[in-house]
Formats: sequence, structure tokens, C-alpha cells
Amino acid sequence: MLLGVDTGGTFTDFVHFSASGLRFHKVLSTPDDPSRAIEQGIRELGLTASALHLVHGSTVATNAILERKGVRTLFVTHRGLEDMLTIGRQTRPELYELCPQPLSPLVERKDCFGISGRVDAAGDVQQAINPADLHHLAAIAADYDAVAVCLLFSFLNPEHERQVSQALSDKLFVSLSNETLAEFREFERGATTFLNAYIGPLVQSYLKRLESSLNPKHLFVMHSAGGVMSAEMAGLQAVKLVLSGPAGGLVAAKEVGLQLGESNLLTFDMGGTSTDVALICGEAGITTEGQVGGIPVAVPMLDIHTIGAGGGSLAWLDEAGLPQVGPESAGAKPGPVCYGLGGTQVTVTDANLLLGRIPASAQMAGFMSLDLQMAQETFSRFGEKLGISAQTAAEAVIEIAEEHMAGALRVVSVQRGFDPAEFALLSFGGAGGLHACSLAEKLSMRRVIVPLASGAFSALGMLAGRQQTELSVSRRMQLNDDSTILELSSIFNRLEGEAKVQMQGLSLSFERRVDMSYLGQGFQLRVSVENDDLDALSQRFEAAHQQAYGHTLERPVEIVTVRITAFVERPELDFPAVPVEACATQAEAVLEVYGAGSVPLFRRADLRPGHNWHGPALVLEDTATLWLPVGWSMQVSKYGHLLLEKSGVC
Repeated sequence: MLLGVDTGGTFTDFVHFSASGLRFHKVLSTPDDPSRAIEQGIRELGLTASALHLVHGSTVATNAILERKGVRTLFVTHRGLEDMLTIGRQTRPELYELCPQPLSPLVERKDCFGISGRVDAAGDVQQAINPADLHHLAAIAADYDAVAVCLLFSFLNPEHERQVSQALSDKLFVSLSNETLAEFREFERGATTFLNAYIGPLVQSYLKRLESSLNPKHLFVMHSAGGVMSAEMAGLQAVKLVLSGPAGGLVAAKEVGLQLGESNLLTFDMGGTSTDVALICGEAGITTEGQVGGIPVAVPMLDIHTIGAGGGSLAWLDEAGLPQVGPESAGAKPGPVCYGLGGTQVTVTDANLLLGRIPASAQMAGFMSLDLQMAQETFSRFGEKLGISAQTAAEAVIEIAEEHMAGALRVVSVQRGFDPAEFALLSFGGAGGLHACSLAEKLSMRRVIVPLASGAFSALGMLAGRQQTELSVSRRMQLNDDSTILELSSIFNRLEGEAKVQMQGLSLSFERRVDMSYLGQGFQLRVSVENDDLDALSQRFEAAHQQAYGHTLERPVEIVTVRITAFVERPELDFPAVPVEACATQAEAVLEVYGAGSVPLFRRADLRPGHNWHGPALVLEDTATLWLPVGWSMQVSKYGHLLLEKSGVC
């Protein structure tokens, strides 16, 4: 009795797996309290919560950061460094903007406390903390809900941070940088530690409320690195949940790739509010350079690029009178105009409906009727402002949105030295199939995969995630130093011991990696450690440098940060084969699609392995819609995945 739940900005998706197979379901999200949508979905699926092993992808952490609605948090650092988080890196997101809009500070100066004491770059204590400072801090902290502590070189010697923690009340949520992110770079470490404290009490409260109301047999939460953690651990390490939902899609994508023998994938996840894209080249990439709302989040997370372009993205006119799409979204309420819930501004979903790519008879998410006339009237008014027809305006909205999404796919492929033509596009999300073929053509890609449960694919990935944790520590070690092997082995053994304690005696496997660079470089590349051969490690680094930057250097190589991933082995996600029926699949209806004429409509549930069709065609399911244009063919795989291929020249 496994249930995967992915809470999105517009819909909450459910995938239920039991002895009788897979079931999929959607309900409208309830942003004010996501647990209400989860309770509704479990009730509509006819499930008993107490019997469920529930894995949840949550947006609570992300939304609290984006909306700046965390708890009142005190930031503690060294005296003289109180403005660390405000000054940041002094980078300008818009280099040539003459009148840039300043970002509001992450933390106000009055909410920062400077303390005495100092540890040097060797980890040695140069100055002890004054006990009077600790007493003063304890008195001030009583007015806050959480405290974030980030002291210099605490990743080398955490003693001073522990002294600060011991001086604070047990009632406070305390986040220490040596526990949250034991790595160098004070700004990134400080920001990540602050965010963990800022959202930690909210995540803890939400998960406790969810456990109390549902009382599931087990409750796990998907974290940003693609694994799952217990609800208790998620509350303590809340900053690791910022990509909780999107990570599930990437985990499921890798499983589908293994099943189909596809190791090179570009993933495209288009939901109602945003689009997430990523590249899988054998393995999904991991980054520690993520951001949420312009704030660095340096914990390991799957390398997913997100833009504000989804089915609910609003179309609008800029100051020059030109049409734009996104990043603002209609969300779950009022939603697109065609939902009939009060929306008045046209969206990408309204455009697809008006053009016939979403059938007017469709029940969105299996329960919501669509209002074609309302979409037509609203697009007519939008088109009048541009001097064009409603249909032409709808085409323009889709073209603009697709250019945004194609640009995102280029960021994770072309800009990193990969040719998209050598990859297959794996498309999922409720709106992904409506745009996948067009995006593939823009990137000269010939193959598209629309997997089983594409409309609830991230929720399916929740069930595929392995229980895991990541630990790291920064240490500079040159590869030409004879002592490096011994020191590296010692650090790995210590981190693995910490992981065993953290994961409470589970039987664990480990993956070892290091961040490396040429001596003096300010950026690093992550390389796997497979044995104690430093020459082989150096060669893997140089190959990675060549791939990323197109050259290598004649300079010494050093290790900067040591990392492990500790995980519990689990079987691969096992999709049940789709039963084969003797009769040929028949189109349910023939619809008129703008620019394509009469187009057959298929129900995905009726498609059987071996079924082939040449576009144009529409494939409809409760959780998603696929638009197969002219020049593309579709074949159904053994497990129900739709394999699309482009004929002729892209």
C-alpha cells in the first residue's frame, strides 16, 4: 500500500501502488494548507491512511522562502560580520540594468547578533568566546522562534558553535552551520543555515499536523537530492526540501530510462505553475549552487533548472504593447479562465483549449469541466489589443511560452557542452505532452518519450526514491601529497560513521565523491571516488574539466570538499506490463484542431503495446494531454510508455 503525493502550485498528484496495480489521481491544491488536498485525495481514492506507506513531495519549504513567510529568526555570527548575508557576493543579476530593483535583505540588521571568539584557517582556537556574550545572546534569543549560527571555520572546528547552542533555550529551533553545511564559503554556508532555521519550525509543524491528521503507517518526504527521509529528519533539515517535488520526477525519469535502455535524457516537466528541466547523462547531475528566490541554497540537490512557464502562466502586454507570458501564474485559484473559478487573464491552458489541442469535452484532472466560450471571449479581448484574432493571439501565447521552455532546455544542455540531438526528450507533467514535440524540433531532437503516468510522474518518482542522506566536509588536499590518501580515507570513514548514526542503524551502502579544481581556481567539479588510485582520480577530473570547459590546464590538482551519499538499497521501480488485446485501438472521436484540420482523439487507457500512429493526433488521459503534430509518429511500448519519433528533417 504505497502512496506517492506531489503537492504542486495548481494540482496535488497521487500515485497509489498496490497488489492490484497503479492508480493515478489529481485534486486542486490548497495552498493555505496543503494537507487538506492530501486528505481529500486519499478520501476520493477510497484509501485508509493508517495502512499507507506515504511518500510526500512538499512545497511548504519552497513557498515559505519565496513568500518570505518564515518564522522570526536570529542570525548569530562573529562580531563585525553581522552584515554578511546582506552584503552577499555583490553580484548583479541584471548587469546592464540602469535602475535595478534592490532585493529585500534576507535578514534585517536588528536580527543579527555578533559574538566574540575566533577559530583560524587551521581549525585552531585563537580567541575564546566571552561568557558574557553567551548570557546576552540567550536573553535576546528569547524573543525569537529560531536561531541560525554561522561562525568562521566551524567546518574545521565546531566547538564554538556548540557552545552557542548549549547557551540557548531548548525551546528554540537552533540551526548550526557545522551540522547544516560543513563547507567553506561563509556567505553560502550562512545563507543555507539561516534558511534552515527560517523554515524549520514551519516544516516541523506541517509534518506533525499531517502525521496527526492522517496517521499513516509510515511518512517519508522526498528531499532535493532525489532520496527520501523520515518526517522527523525532514523537520530538522528543512532546507533540503526546496526541490522536494521536482526531484521526484527526475528519480522516475531515470527509472524509465533504465527500462527503455536510454541513458541520455533531457527531462521536461511542465505543470500548472512552472516548468522544470534537467539533463541525465547516465546519472542525474547534482549541484550545490542552487538558489531559491535569489538566495543561495548550497546543500546537494538535483541539478534542475526551473522557469515560471506552466499551463497556468498568465499572458500580458508589456509597456511597449508586446505580448509576454509568465512568470506569474493563475495558480489553483482562480486558475485559467476556462476553469470558471474567477480567472480573468488568459493563460497557456486557455490557448491550448481555444486551438483545440485540449478537447472542449475534456475533464481536467478527471473532474473539472472546461469553459471554451469563456476562453474564446477573453482571448478575443486580448487579441483586440494586439489587432489580431483570438486564435492568432492564442498561437502567439503558445509560441512565446515554448521559446521560454526551449531556452531552459538549452541552459542544461548546450550551455554545458551537450548536444540535445544526442538525447531523447522525456516529457511529463500535466501540460508537458502538449508542447514536447514542438520543443524537440526547436532543439533538433528526434525522439520524445511520454512515460506512463506522465501527468502525475513526480508523484510516481516518490515511490522510486531510496532512503538516503548526504554528508560533506571541506578539506583542501593536493593530489601530489603522499599523505592525501590516508587523510581522504579517514574523512570518508568518519562521514560514513556519522551517516550510520543519523540513519539509526539501517543497512547502508555508500557513494564517495570529491569536489576538485586546479590549484587557485574558484570553482570546482564533482568527481566520483572509486578506489584509492589518485592518478585515476586526476584523470577523471581532467575529463570532466574538458567536457565542461573545453580545455585542461598544466597545473596541480586539489581536492576541496569530501562528500558521501549513504543510502538503503532498494529494487528498481517495476512497472507492470500493459496487457495486449487482439483488437486494434480505435479513435474515440475526430476533432477539429486549429491549423491541423480533423484529428483523431485516442484515450490513453485504450492504447496497447505495438499500437502505431502517425500525426496529427490527440491522446487524452485524466491527468495529461498529448498533442502529436504532423511529421511525428507514436508507438506504445511494452510498459505503456509512448515513444514518439520525428520523420524527415527537424
